[in-house]
Amino acid sequence: MNLRSPASAARHSRAFRALLDVSPSPDPGLALATAALVALHAPSIHNTQPWHWRVGVDSLELFADERWRLQIADPDGRLLILSCGAALHHVRVALRAMGYLPAVQRFPEQGRPDLLARVTLERTIDVAPQALDALRATLGRQTDRRSVDDKAVPAQALDAMRQAASSEGAWLHVLSREQARKIIATAEHAEGVEVTDPKYRAELDNWTGESTNGTAGIPKGVLPPRGDEYQPTGSYAVLYGNGDRPSSWLRGGEALSAIWLAATSHSLALRPISSVIEVPAARAVLHQVLSGMGCPYLLVRIGLPAEDGELPGTPRRPVDESIELTPPPSGRSKDRPVTDWTAQP
Repeated sequence: MNLRSPASAARHSRAFRALLDVSPSPDPGLALATAALVALHAPSIHNTQPWHWRVGVDSLELFADERWRLQIADPDGRLLILSCGAALHHVRVALRAMGYLPAVQRFPEQGRPDLLARVTLERTIDVAPQALDALRATLGRQTDRRSVDDKAVPAQALDAMRQAASSEGAWLHVLSREQARKIIATAEHAEGVEVTDPKYRAELDNWTGESTNGTAGIPKGVLPPRGDEYQPTGSYAVLYGNGDRPSSWLRGGEALSAIWLAATSHSLALRPISSVIEVPAARAVLHQVLSGMGCPYLLVRIGLPAEDGELPGTPRRPVDESIELTPPPSGRSKDRPVTDWTAQP
């Protein structure tokens, strides 16, 4: 395995490096807690990290943390749940790398839409080399918004990403050049529509650039110059699935993590583009490109990095803000459900 930026692993906590040295099948409670640590480094919309983990003696629960939902850009919480799905996949990757087969119940309790998943340990398994490769990819994965080379993305890498999406019940459609030009124009228009809304601009400013608080959001140093967000180089692809239910978006997030780790393993840069999901008219264009055969979850740009040098790291919240090691006696999260849209998984 050839990580594009081996030094990027060093920027993560000692807990990550220690994980690679954990003996197979450690204490179940330790395995679940360690997997939750890995999940904190999953990708999320605007690096909002909208998840909350509750570690029990024999289970790990994933909650949607409504405090971090983008109220204007993501009013129904679709991208929040997509982000949480990526974190759930990171947990599954970590557990397999520690010698456990995870069992996942998605939306396990009716009437608790904020409880997205419950993970338990089904049995011990042999640790496959591919499991360790996937874990290492979580160490090297970053969002690369810089320009990409005009060389074609290797077909073998795209095939690996398609297979990764398929393994999670989703699909990755690589756009033709003509389709890519149409979608790039759609994305630019969608962003133009969004920035005319003062509430959207205020929300965006709150999560990007100088306004970030050092524990979440996108620092100024990793943002491309205005006007350079969309370029014709690289490949553009649509991640999509069968449904538009909360459970579908959760699985879509798991697929997003899977394709991202595959891209990282092939030394590719990946950049998610959410504006075409946030604006309903733009999402309809994506649906049209798919010939109405699925629900689009995200547009991604894939390419060979055109620039050398280490990417600045994105911040992460303190562990105790996102992980509970001692669950409360009973009851639901104190925050309200994501939205009425989540009433039926």
